[in-house]
Amino acid sequence: AGAGCWFSSLQTDSLRPDNTKNKELVKNELSEEELSDWDYTKISALGFVNAMCVPHFDKAGTNGVGRVEDAERILQESPTTPAIGVDENAALVIVGNEALAVSGDGKATCHVIVPCEETGNILSAPLPTNWDYPIPVDEILDFPIPATASHLEALEEHVDTDFVVADDIAQAISEPVHNGIVTFNNNDHDETKVDDILSAVSQIKIVASGNERGMRLKPIVDKVVELSGTDLPKVLYVGTASFDRTDKFLQQTQAFRDMGCEIRRLDVSEKDTVPKLEEMREVVTKWADVIMGSGGNTLHALLRWKEVGLDLLMKEASLKGVVLCGGSAGAGCWFSSLHTDSLRPDNTKNKEHVLNELSEEELADWDYAKISALGFVNAMCVPHFDATGTNGMKRSEHAEEMMKLDPSTPAIGVENDAALVIVGNGAFAVSGDGKATCHVLAYCEETGNIKSTSLPPFKEAILITNLLG
Repeated sequence: AGAGCWFSSLQTDSLRPDNTKNKELVKNELSEEELSDWDYTKISALGFVNAMCVPHFDKAGTNGVGRVEDAERILQESPTTPAIGVDENAALVIVGNEALAVSGDGKATCHVIVPCEETGNILSAPLPTNWDYPIPVDEILDFPIPATASHLEALEEHVDTDFVVADDIAQAISEPVHNGIVTFNNNDHDETKVDDILSAVSQIKIVASGNERGMRLKPIVDKVVELSGTDLPKVLYVGTASFDRTDKFLQQTQAFRDMGCEIRRLDVSEKDTVPKLEEMREVVTKWADVIMGSGGNTLHALLRWKEVGLDLLMKEASLKGVVLCGGSAGAGCWFSSLHTDSLRPDNTKNKEHVLNELSEEELADWDYAKISALGFVNAMCVPHFDATGTNGMKRSEHAEEMMKLDPSTPAIGVENDAALVIVGNGAFAVSGDGKATCHVLAYCEETGNIKSTSLPPFKEAILITNLLG
């Protein structure tokens, strides 16, 4: 009662016959049948939060009815207000217009329950309890609701989409170099274009980490800052792959916020949040020192960037020396192709709802895919190289099998706590934890096997042509 009273309404057992001052006397006087003959009811409360609170969410009442089931009944009858269920050993903490769930026992949490306008079904999702910072209450109340992009209904149909926009840069980066002079292997470069490409190569700066955590590890963060040319770089966070969720934004930009960097968000996952093209150009190509791509669903991000023109703006920014960085999806997006788990059933905006609804077998029923990306580096990126997916397949082993089917392009595997740093036409690995590194995978024509080589901690960059060779 001391929790639900602060909300606009609450599901209550106030009509329970023994919910009285002399509870013990009533229990002594009434039979079990009489004690269980009651119903939950929805009542108004003080209204600090516009939602129905469901305390004791993980329990059933003495009437034998679960709080969860009755809350769903109430929402079906009156679908105008979302609900927040609070497990017995959890709490919802609200600070201003933001909130987060806190677990008292490491297991209990809070849950968001909302009616789906399209289907009339009730959607629910548990809130993570590992957030260090609260997020807007309005966003929490939308937690179970899926993203609206139409391509998400059949994402596998877009696996063969061509997203490459920086192939000219990739070619310049990978051309042979002799005595500091780029030697082009074909004759379609006039003198003016060669000068432009050479100038472009010197400006390219990419820090590609194996996972999102890498962007919070000091050696990797320090390299991003160093390449930016300023102690406090202005960071533009592009969270499309994580569906512009605020919890992911706060998590993935933590290191830069702790430093005191100015950070802006560019939200383009949903149509109604996309700025005008000129506004995007201003923040991407003129304001930012660093562009950070989030982890998440790379295929969704690339589709949205292509739709709104952000892919070309990020290429324009790279030619001005803006550092391109990110972990996982935010790493692979800069390469010509990547090894991705974008088709994983829970790689969605409402991940927690999907995890809550599907069985273990359904969650494991998916395959990795090779997709095109922006194309700054002519190689397939394999993030999470040292990890195993929820489908039980090791990233490294599956990437090798994928290369046997298409050996035309080498691959770079990036372990979770490592990063590949690219500066101009040189590259080197950075370890975030002193152990993790990157790997180069290449097809051996003589044996038909894939050869994998770990990158040592080079003191200075080596040419990408030598690295991939």
